[in-house]
Amino acid sequence: MPNIAALQNSPDRLARVRRLSWWVRLFCVLGALTVCIAPALLWSQPQWLESVARSSWIRTGAELQLDAGSRFWGWLATCLPGAVLLFALWQVWCLFGYYRRGEILTSAPALHFKRFGAALMVNAAAQSLSLTLGVLALTLGNPVGQRQLVLGLSFEHFSSLGFGLAIWVIGIVMQEAAELAQENAEFV
Repeated sequence: MPNIAALQNSPDRLARVRRLSWWVRLFCVLGALTVCIAPALLWSQPQWLESVARSSWIRTGAELQLDAGSRFWGWLATCLPGAVLLFALWQVWCLFGYYRRGEILTSAPALHFKRFGAALMVNAAAQSLSLTLGVLALTLGNPVGQRQLVLGLSFEHFSSLGFGLAIWVIGIVMQEAAELAQENAEFV
């Protein structure tokens, strides 16, 4: 098992961690841009929105309200999981910022790792709620009896919940290890 002190004392290994951290942080920036831009593009283009809604969200031939107000409320519904994903990306950004500075086994990276796991768990609920509110926004203007309320749970939601739970627990273990490492450093 690699020793953390060996990593921190080895310029080559630490340089590799720093280089990988740079790439992960770049991915976070690109991911954040995508999370902000993609929903706005989708909800601003009625034809694309209708195609996506009919193929992925609504299984019947319900009429969709694609006016600006309906699309605005639908876009607003997607802001909820977007905000959760931005928070998750921020936690990864911070985590790899610590790694980039050579802080591998300390409590701060463990905290960001736990927060990332929690964000993935919250994302499962946020995605499902967003779908429900988005479809409701597109059908709320329909006459009574033709409005739709979709409650969707998919493999993606359960995957996000499961991976988030695993990452959160690993974060707890990392925090315990960091506290033990700190105690050992103070003892010697």
